[in-house]
Amino acid sequence: MVKKRANPLRIDFKKGIIEDKLLQIRNEETKEVPDLIHIWTVDISPKDSKKFIELVRFLASPRDPVSLLHIKRVKKNVIGSNTSLMVALCSIQLFNSKDEVIRTLQEFNRDLVYENLTCEHQAPLQGPGTKEQAISWSEKYWPLIWRGNPNDQILNDMEFDMLFIKDILKKISEKSKEELANGNKRPIVTAFVEPSKKETIITTDSCCTTPLDHSIMNGIRKVAENNMKYSRMHPNTEKTKDSPYLCLGYEIYTTHEPCSMCSMALIHSRIKRCIFIEPMAHTGSLTVNSGDGYCMHNNRLLNSKYEVFQWIGDEYKVPALPRDTCC
Repeated sequence: MVKKRANPLRIDFKKGIIEDKLLQIRNEETKEVPDLIHIWTVDISPKDSKKFIELVRFLASPRDPVSLLHIKRVKKNVIGSNTSLMVALCSIQLFNSKDEVIRTLQEFNRDLVYENLTCEHQAPLQGPGTKEQAISWSEKYWPLIWRGNPNDQILNDMEFDMLFIKDILKKISEKSKEELANGNKRPIVTAFVEPSKKETIITTDSCCTTPLDHSIMNGIRKVAENNMKYSRMHPNTEKTKDSPYLCLGYEIYTTHEPCSMCSMALIHSRIKRCIFIEPMAHTGSLTVNSGDGYCMHNNRLLNSKYEVFQWIGDEYKVPALPRDTCC
């Protein structure tokens, strides 16, 4: 984790702009209503709080697949003259049943005393974006900790090889102009960059032949073909976390904002990041103001996400397309 002042990149955290060139695209509107996660809670006596704090530390990440660093683990309950504490142990994703929780608590410390073990309470899955939101969500759902805008740290932790990014954008913008000059009425070009070796696949749109052959779909197909070749060449190689899997971790660079079909295909392909040059206000599916405002890469109804940035510099011009063109 790099401190803001030590980051070599120039970042406008308020506007979400990297080096005055890359604009972060995200669906801020959905943040008003948080995604919620059920949590296991127990009621305890204040004198037993130390034992349960030790238990919470034991159950926390990496055991619990859900990070709960943004919530307060202890909530005070005052009924008349009696005071008890409600402790958030972990998320429901760590334990599916009450029997599992009870067994784990007994294994950890047989002397633990508690009541009302339940998973009926819910907490926001992500931290709040503003201090006002932290107060509101704390009142509605579960007490939260305000540590500043979480997106600031997300941006600060991202890595950008600006020289490489500029080189790829230059290549696809020039290729787009070549396609137009060669008679391709859909000069949409996409680069798929493999994360570890930086190997690049550049594909073009061939919808004139087959309607579904957008440049992104052609790129996904090419990556799949390469993965199959790798598997055939290494039939006895044991699969590891480094083995090819779809487009896992890939960075995608494309001349025009993707349509809903391609944006969803990138979700399924498990890419890391997409950078596009030209927004498509009528047919795009990434920005809040494009198409039907899906913000496909950052949609709370989908189980996967990827980073999206728009290049807002004027260095890389690409051919304009009719407004109803799906990319």
